[in-house]
Amino acid sequence: MSNTPTTSLRIAELDFATIKENLKNYLRSQSEFQDFDFEGSGMSVLLDILAYNTHYMGYYLNMVGNEAFLDTAQLRQSVISLAKLINYVPGSKRGAGTKVNILVTPAPESEDTTSQILTLDKYTRLLGADIDGINYPFVTLNANTVPKVNGSFYFSNVNIVQGEVITRQFEMTEQNTSRRFLIPSANVDINNLTVTVQESRTNTYTIPYSSYNDITEITSNTAAYFVEEDGISNYVIYFGDGIIGKKPKNGSVINITYIDTVGGAANSINNFSFTDSVGDKYSSNVRVFSISPTFAGSEKETVEQIRFRAPYYYTTQNRAVTRNDYETLILKDYPNIQSVTVWGGQDNDPPIYGKVFISLKTKENYFLTEQEKEQIKERLIVSRNILTVIPEIIDPDFTYLLIRGTVFYDPNLTSLTAEQIKQNVRAAISDYRDTDLLTFDSTFRKSKLQTTIENSERSITGSNLKIFLQKRLSLDTSITKNYTINTNFPIKKGDFNNRISTFPEINVRDSNNVLRQVFFEEVPEAFTGIESIVIVNPGINYTSAPTVTITGDGAGATATVKFGGGRIQEITITNKGSNYTRATVSITGGGGSQATAVARLETTIGSLRTYYFRTNGEKVIVNNNAGTINYQTGEIVLRSLATTGTVTNSFYDTNELVFNLPIDSEVITPLRNRILEIDENDPLSIQIDVDSEK
Repeated sequence: MSNTPTTSLRIAELDFATIKENLKNYLRSQSEFQDFDFEGSGMSVLLDILAYNTHYMGYYLNMVGNEAFLDTAQLRQSVISLAKLINYVPGSKRGAGTKVNILVTPAPESEDTTSQILTLDKYTRLLGADIDGINYPFVTLNANTVPKVNGSFYFSNVNIVQGEVITRQFEMTEQNTSRRFLIPSANVDINNLTVTVQESRTNTYTIPYSSYNDITEITSNTAAYFVEEDGISNYVIYFGDGIIGKKPKNGSVINITYIDTVGGAANSINNFSFTDSVGDKYSSNVRVFSISPTFAGSEKETVEQIRFRAPYYYTTQNRAVTRNDYETLILKDYPNIQSVTVWGGQDNDPPIYGKVFISLKTKENYFLTEQEKEQIKERLIVSRNILTVIPEIIDPDFTYLLIRGTVFYDPNLTSLTAEQIKQNVRAAISDYRDTDLLTFDSTFRKSKLQTTIENSERSITGSNLKIFLQKRLSLDTSITKNYTINTNFPIKKGDFNNRISTFPEINVRDSNNVLRQVFFEEVPEAFTGIESIVIVNPGINYTSAPTVTITGDGAGATATVKFGGGRIQEITITNKGSNYTRATVSITGGGGSQATAVARLETTIGSLRTYYFRTNGEKVIVNNNAGTINYQTGEIVLRSLATTGTVTNSFYDTNELVFNLPIDSEVITPLRNRILEIDENDPLSIQIDVDSEK
C-alpha cells in the first residue's frame, strides 16, 4: 500500500489553531491514522504539543529575522549593534550646564588674605538648587586662575556641568585581547570623558587619549580611544590595535574619569553654592552668579531615535553640505534641540548669498543665548561645513494661534454637562497642539482641528471656529524706535466684528506731552475695494458678452465686459466693493474660451492709529499715522514708537505688546523658521462656547 499522503502540510500558516488543524488534516489523509479520533484527549494533547512547538519556532524565527534589520529590530542591543555597522554611537545622557561668574572675597579674620593669585581647580564641586527644592551636584569643567583685584578674586564665564565625577582604573593585561573596559553606569555623559594611559604602576608618565569617530584621521601612533554602548545601557571604552590607533602596552594603567549625571532633570537651575572650598582655601564669602539657567541636559537616545537618526548620520559622512546633513549633525550632537530647520541664503527674505540659515527649537521652548549659538557654530558646524558658506543661527519665529468659536452638541446623546464637554474640547485642542504643531515642518489645518474636536465626544455634532494669529513684540521703553512684525502670512482686513486688536495699553505722550494709555487699531479708510481689472488673455470665439465674477475676502465688487472680434477688449468696474485684501476674477459664458484677468486692489497697505477713551466714553485719536499694515505679506510697521514706564499685563512678558490678527486661510504651511503654537498658559488662547442643539 502506498504511504504517499493525499494532503500536504501548509507550512506558511503559523498561528496555533491553524497549525493544529493542518496537522489533523495531514494525519487523516494517511491510511495509518484513518480510524483515529483526533478529538480524543490523548491524540489532542500530542497535536497540541506539536502545534505549540511549531508556533514557538515560527515566532522565534520571525523575531530573529526582525532583529537582523534596523527598521524592525526591537531589542536595544540589536539596534545598537546594527547602528555600529554604520559607525553610529547612540547619544548618552548629557549633563545640564551653564556658565557662571564667581566672586571670592577672603575673610580677613579667618582666611588667607596674602595670596595674590587664586586657582579654581577642575572638578570643584557645587550644589545647584532646583525650583522644586531638589539639589543637584555640579562641577567645574576647567581650571581657572585669576589675580586679586581690589581685595577680591573674580572668575568670569566658568563652565559648570551637572553630575558627580568618578574615576576608575583598569590594567591592560595580555588576556584582554579586545582592549575593552566597561564603565558600570547607565548615566555616563560620554561628552565629558577623560581618558589617560599611565605607562605602568611604577612609571607615572601618562598620555592623554582623545575620542575619534573618523578612522581616516587615525594612524598607528594616534592616541585614540573609542566608545560604544554595550546594549544594556552601560558604555565600553576600547583602544586601537597598533594599526588603527595606538595600542596600550600590557601592564599600563587605564584611567577613565567620567561624569555621572541625571540628564534633563537638572535643566533651568540658576542658584548655586560651592560644597568644596575654592582653591582649597576659601569656603566663605564666595558668591556665584549664573549667566543663564542651566540648559542642554538630556536623556539617552531611545531606540526609536537611534533607528531614525543612524541612517541619516551615515549619509552625512560627518560633513555638512545638504539640509539633512545640518539637521542630522545638530540633533545628534546637541540632543536638547527638539526641531531644526535649515535654508540657504537664496531662499531667505531678503536673499543673502553665501550663508546658510539655521533655526533651532529647544525642548524647553527657550531661546538660545548668543553663547550657545556660538558654541553650536564652532563645535558642530564650522569644522564640517563648506569653507565658503557662513552659518548663521537665528531664533524661531513663534506664531501663536487663537481659537475662537462655538461647538454644538446633542444633549440627548450624552450625560455630560456643557462645562464637561468644554473641558473635553480643550483637551482635544491640546492633543492637536502636541501632535500637529510645535515643529518647523508643522502645518495647521482648521479642518483637522475641527475633526479632532468633534471626535472628542460622541454628542458633538459640529463646530464653527475662527482662527486668529497672535504676534508678540518686545518693546524697548528707553528709546524711540521703529518696530517691524513679520507674520509672513496674509492678514484679513478688519470689519466691525473681526479686526486687528492689541493688548495691553501702552504709555505714550500725545501732542501736548500728556501721558496717555493707548491701544492700536486699523484706520477705517484702509478698507478698500477693487480698483481695476487687467486682461491677461483676451480669449477667442466670444459671440456675446461673458460674465465676470469677482471672489475674495471682501464683498460687493461687480464688473462688465466689452468685447469685439470674438475677443474681450475691456473690463469695467461697476462697483468697487469693500474690504478686499485679495480677489480672483473668473470669466464664464459668452460662447468663447481662454480669457483670463486679474484684479488690482485699491491698496494692499492699511494704516494703524493709536487712541484712548476719556472717562465719558469718547474716543480720542493720539496718532493717526502710528504705523502701516501690508495685508498681502503680513508685515506690520510701527513708526517712531516711544513708550514710557513698564508695560505689564497678567499673561505675557513685561514690555510685550500683543497683536491679534484675523486671517482668512484655513491652512497655514511651514515657512523657514516659523513655529505654530497654541499657548496653553494663556487663558485667552482658547475661547470656545458650547451650545446644545434643541
